[in-house]
Amino acid sequence: MQDRNSNFLIVTATGMMLVTVSAALVAAQWKHQALPFVALAAVLVMTVITARWLVLDYMHLRNRRPRLSVALIAWSGFFAAATAVQAAFLVFAG
Repeated sequence: MQDRNSNFLIVTATGMMLVTVSAALVAAQWKHQALPFVALAAVLVMTVITARWLVLDYMHLRNRRPRLSVALIAWSGFFAAATAVQAAFLVFAG
């Protein structure tokens, strides 16, 4: 049982690293310029995916505390949505 759990965590860690590196590469394409809205949305989606993996697998909240895991995932989703709304307001209003 322990080997299965450690293998699962290794696979999840690898996936989180790939998503994080992908988000960094998307953000690095525009060095000193504003990030386009589509690229910002992609980075924010990758951030929420990484936060979900972190909360459910590394904090072990998948089965133990479902309300807390939903609250923590919603927290990262809320700030991602707030960032997207603010960026959209700046792009389309300005």
